[in-house]
Amino acid sequence: MNPRLRCTLCLFSAAFTLGASCPGGMQNPGGGGGNPTAMSAAEQALANNALAAINAHRAGKALAPLTPHAAGAQVAFQHSLAMQTGNFFAHINPATNTDPATRAFNAGITHDPQGSIDPHSGRPFVGENLFMATNPNITAQIAVDSWIASPGHHTQIDAPLPVAGAQTMPAWTHCGIGVRQVGNQSWWTAVFFRNPN
Repeated sequence: MNPRLRCTLCLFSAAFTLGASCPGGMQNPGGGGGNPTAMSAAEQALANNALAAINAHRAGKALAPLTPHAAGAQVAFQHSLAMQTGNFFAHINPATNTDPATRAFNAGITHDPQGSIDPHSGRPFVGENLFMATNPNITAQIAVDSWIASPGHHTQIDAPLPVAGAQTMPAWTHCGIGVRQVGNQSWWTAVFFRNPN
């Protein structure tokens, strides 16, 4: 893997690695500094392209496409923003000790993760993939290809199909992706839900 790219995921196993939430702020149309409350047009385009790449991959395996989930994408963006402003790269935000399941719950998202419960929070399990790059030419396809190259990330994308080297995920139906770009750096969060509200 390119040393300038980093990614991690939420593994559904005995040892979960989970995520977090972050503060909001004022809208930033240019994708620069500050604490925007929503993705810029450029960030939204990257997020849309990432979901399209995920669904193209799923189509090649005869899997139904994941439906975009706007509230999930907002939660994902807020976590990407938190990683940027808080200078961390993890599923659990060290400032708030919150995980993806708590972020979804706090945003009013309910879903059926086939009975799976997050051991950190006791809330319904939410799949999450993270990616970080320090390259201004990163595309959505590169981010998705990095997830597919990692069994633990790949299992979220191929759910409910098994992926060698990873535990099978619930049959996700929806995905929200949030991207934060500042200069040459970008932070990507993809969250996966089953039949969310």
